[in-house]
Order: sequence, then C-alpha cells, then structure tokens
Amino acid sequence: MAHPNTTTLRGIWPPILIESGEDGRVDLEAVAMSVKHFAESGIHGIYTADTASEFYTMEFEEWEDLAVHFRAAAREAGLPAGIGCTWTNQAGSLKRIERARELGYDNIHLSQPYWVRLNSAAQETFWKAAGEAAGNDLKIIVYAGSQGQFPLDGESLLRLRNYCPAIAGSKSLGFDAVATNSLLARCPDLAHFVHEQVLCAWSALGAVGCFSNLAGLAPAFAVDWFGYIERGEWAAAFEIQRRVNRFYEEGAVPIRRAGYFLDKAMAVIGGVPGLTTRQRPPHASVPADLIDALRAAVRRHLPEIFSSPTSPERSEVPPERDSSPASSLE
Repeated sequence: MAHPNTTTLRGIWPPILIESGEDGRVDLEAVAMSVKHFAESGIHGIYTADTASEFYTMEFEEWEDLAVHFRAAAREAGLPAGIGCTWTNQAGSLKRIERARELGYDNIHLSQPYWVRLNSAAQETFWKAAGEAAGNDLKIIVYAGSQGQFPLDGESLLRLRNYCPAIAGSKSLGFDAVATNSLLARCPDLAHFVHEQVLCAWSALGAVGCFSNLAGLAPAFAVDWFGYIERGEWAAAFEIQRRVNRFYEEGAVPIRRAGYFLDKAMAVIGGVPGLTTRQRPPHASVPADLIDALRAAVRRHLPEIFSSPTSPERSEVPPERDSSPASSLE
C-alpha cells in the first residue's frame, strides 16, 4: 500500500461538538448549524467524534448517525472532514473505520484501545488491522489522546507506520518537547498537529496546524493567526501566541484544573449556534463563575475577538436544557 499524500492536511480544524436532544441522542440539527457556522469563517477543515465531541459516550448506532449526518453537512459546505474512530476494543474501532471509509471521509483520527496499554505484539495486530480497514482511500491521523493514554514519539510512529501505511500524520498536544521534536525530526513527511499553546514554536519546526478549540471561540481569529504563521510573519504570529497563552493560563487552565471540559465553554462564548455548556453524564457543565472568568480573560488578552463587527459576544451563555438520558458505553 502506498503512503497517503499529506499536502491537504494543514491549518485550523475546529471540532464539531455534540448537543443531546430530548431523547438523549445527538442533536443532528445542531451539528448542521455548527458546520455552517464554521464554513462561513474560512477554516481549513472540520472533524468530530474525538474527546471534545464525547465519542466515549456513544454506542456504534449513535456514532453512525453522527457520522452520516456530519459527512453530508461537511460535503454540502465544501469542507474537508475527519472523524474519530477510537474505541475501547479492536472490533469497535474497525467497524467505525470501515464505515468512515464507506462514507468518504477525508481522514480519521485513531488511537488504539486504551484501557489496557498494548505491548508491541498487540500494537502490531491492531495497527495492521486498522490499515487493512482504511485501505488506500482513507488517511489515518494517529491520535495520542488528551489524557495521556497513548505515548507517541517519532520512533513509535515509524513503527506503527510500518504496520499501517495509511498513517498520514499525528495529533498530539505538543507539550512534551522531547516527544514532539522526535515526531517532527523522525517523521518529517507526515502532517503533525499540535495544541494552540505551542503552535508557533512547533510550526516553525514543521508542524502543520491545530485541531483547535480556540477556533470554537473565534474561528476567523484563529485562521488569521495561522495566516501569519504560514507567511512566516513571525513577529506578528508570536505576539498573538503570547496573548493566547496568557488567555489560556488565566481563563482556561482553571477550568481544566477543576476537572471540567473546556471546549463547549469556549464554543458557547464564541457563539457557535445550537450549543449549550451541557456535557453528557456523568460530566458536569462548567460553572457560571468559571465561564465568567473565561470571558473576562478573552476581553483582557484577546480583545479584538469581542471588538470586531462579527463579535461572538451577542448574548449570555444559553441555559442548559433539561436533563435527558445519555447513551451508555459500548
């Protein structure tokens, strides 16, 4: 199998987050509204069903509903689309990969079964099977996981690519400097995505973009910032980087330290339509005081987001919907 072309894998890709309807299942209308919102901002691609999109709460049937509807909405909007296919067992992952291939996804994000860490023999079994399921049609972005489930560096990614030629890139936070440098140095032909807090530094050394929760807050701002990076206008790019990092330290880090998820809070403040701050049980919504602190950090460090003619600060955070049953784990 030939290695995939990675030239289209670049830029700012926001996650399409999920909202639950009255029946407890994914609100597909809200998904379509989010896709349209981001398509109007000039972002480079969209994805769903990773951690921020609460993939771990969905049985396959519900994941498939999301996958079918999201792929159609992205195609109508003219945007490249990716979807997470990670699951706790190999059969569940392969079922998702095969369906994503049938639906014509541009790429998938894939971690390996994570509850028990895989040894080398188990990794070979899993990634060979994943490559066979993806075939020549589907690019795989190896997802290191946001909770440290799957350590990834250049040496390990090269080994996985020997098993799975469909691998086209990596998604990691980039906070481990040694591991990230290894990815860029050992696998320079792959597309490596990192977090906003290290975007400028790693882009200067070969990273290609970000799967971005900042884009939920202000997609046009994130795209403009990436434009400075791509053009090599480093003084302007790093000036924004410093302010982004102050914003994260002051507004976002307290939410994470308190054990809440950040992405929906960012998206709701940013005016992404159809969303509330509600997470699926057992996870709780971000409290109002932390939302207020997050908004204040935006005003202080990224004031242009709220001062533009298309400012997202149109209203207060919408109220949560009445609780409804959440899907159980597969």
